[in-house]
Amino acid sequence: MRRILGIMLAVTVALGATACGKSAGGSAKGAAAGTPTGTEKSAPAAAGAEKSASADEGTGQSALADTGTEPELVIQLGHIDPATNDPYQMLAELFAGKVKELSGGTIQIDILSDAQLGSEASMIEGMKLGTIDCAIISNFSYSSNIPEFCTFDMPYLFTSEKQAHAVMDSQDITGDLIQKLYDEYDVKILAYAEGGFRSVINTKCAVNTPEDLKSMKIRVPGNETYLATFSALGSNPVSMASSECYTGLQQGTIDGLEQPIGPMYSYKSYEVCKYISLTEHLYNPISLTVSRSLWESLSEEQKGWILEAAEYARDTERAQVPELNEKLLKAMVEEKGIEVNEIEDKEAFRKAVQPVYDEYTAKYGSERLDKINALIDSLK
Repeated sequence: MRRILGIMLAVTVALGATACGKSAGGSAKGAAAGTPTGTEKSAPAAAGAEKSASADEGTGQSALADTGTEPELVIQLGHIDPATNDPYQMLAELFAGKVKELSGGTIQIDILSDAQLGSEASMIEGMKLGTIDCAIISNFSYSSNIPEFCTFDMPYLFTSEKQAHAVMDSQDITGDLIQKLYDEYDVKILAYAEGGFRSVINTKCAVNTPEDLKSMKIRVPGNETYLATFSALGSNPVSMASSECYTGLQQGTIDGLEQPIGPMYSYKSYEVCKYISLTEHLYNPISLTVSRSLWESLSEEQKGWILEAAEYARDTERAQVPELNEKLLKAMVEEKGIEVNEIEDKEAFRKAVQPVYDEYTAKYGSERLDKINALIDSLK
């Protein structure tokens, strides 16, 4: 976020935001293979802050290049986010393009964005049933099936992307849960990628302290950890479908929501909100997954291509998302004059969410968190 600070200072005014009820100094900062349902298009370029190369929303986006080779296998890859300016779409396009390249065009990935294959819970169920091939899934969606996945969604667990990446890539920390997901729910996680830190966007006021969130109706995913976190911070957390949030903000059903920067832009929350406060309260790991039925139908050579493409997409997307976030935050300020404030001292927020940790350790013990903290300490 340090680079964002410099950009925001250059493009926004009066960001010494006034918190609700008092002043606070916030500085600006900047399935088995299915039949293809999409239209054939040339291979998407790596997504950047401009419109994605495959931006026909509501249609399947094909990664078939002009290789002259007809695909032997067509795989559908679903995700819930819009098809432009979004880390989910960026990851999907990078993966699809690399699979096409490595397979010489014999494997084609059709990207189905905008929840065309249903919610993340529906896609997890579809992969178990073998009716959905691949999906990009937020980590918190696994908690309904295997509750301990919530470990990686704990508030203020990470303070940097570097820490988060090291933990999510650690077999010692994540491996048993990933294996359990495969054994019990037939979902194989190929790689964890960058979903970004989640912050608060709202219609009421700049958030500089937990007190500013009191009684504010904040939309959160229907996830126990998210609900507990915002209850601990004093807000009134509301579970609502993503597709309903824009109208909810307009009608006052909710006062705000918490999202990574990418979805703030791609879901257009900034059009009806006035404030973005970089609370960075939760990190949002996203995972590239494949169904067991599809995975076990692949040859060893095909599995090698898929794994290599997943690692390439993960590493490239992680490198590109910070720049995308900078550009999107700048665009939200320039397009709608939204006010942005950074929270330099998050200690009050960390203290407020301690009950979430107390409840976690009572349920699951501290062993996994101890491993995470030890790994984080080793990076210092």
